[in-house]
Amino acid sequence: MYEKQYPNEGAVLFNQPEEKNSYGPMAERVLKEAIFQFQRKKLMEKIDEALAAGNKPLFFKLSAQYNDLLKKYGA
Repeated sequence: MYEKQYPNEGAVLFNQPEEKNSYGPMAERVLKEAIFQFQRKKLMEKIDEALAAGNKPLFFKLSAQYNDLLKKYGA
């Protein structure tokens, strides 16, 4: 019965017009930074493992990926 009275409660309604003072651009920057930091951390861990194992080919491959990541995010 409660669901019939309030069918949209808790639902995210995407068709609503965007407000002028929207947090969208700021949220996008925060998400991009979070993704960059996560990917950077994972690559650094893999690079450290490759160094510890003495795996030169993997180290060079991961280092190239790390450099590409830095270029992509302008870091």
